[in-house]
Amino acid sequence: MANYDGGPLLRQPAEQPSGTARENELANDFKTSQGRSRMAGWFGGKKDERPVDIGLASLHGKSEAEAVDWWEKRMQLIAAIPSELARVGAMTPQLRELSRLPHVEERTRLTRARLVAFARLPDETQRVLLAAREKAWAVDRGVLEADQKLVDEILPTLDDKAKRAAPHRVA
Repeated sequence: MANYDGGPLLRQPAEQPSGTARENELANDFKTSQGRSRMAGWFGGKKDERPVDIGLASLHGKSEAEAVDWWEKRMQLIAAIPSELARVGAMTPQLRELSRLPHVEERTRLTRARLVAFARLPDETQRVLLAAREKAWAVDRGVLEADQKLVDEILPTLDDKAKRAAPHRVA
């Protein structure tokens, strides 16, 4: 037994709730928890509609010049990542978010801005990003195929510099 100021330190038991109030509370908690788990399923019942890439989602409604500047900064940041695997991990969610945009016109406009921004980058940065994009095909082939299809549609509307720099289909 521990001593405090010379006297024994005694523990007093906490008072127990009397009657059936506590039992009813526990039964009610059990029922509500069971109801939630049945409704939610393994991975939850509610789908999360928040954007994966909030920066990309913030481009909605902005001018093309602002979109091109944003893409240029974003691609420079991704190219500056030292690990190729991490670059792939940074690139894939933004392409996934771009493919999730509900309006085709907005998706086309932002993809076009991405291609224009990509053409403005230095050659070394372009090579690093293209290598990461090739590796991203293994991560999410469906998203990359949809993106490449849109790139192929936009390509004829771009200038020669952007056409040469644009990513091409991976075999």
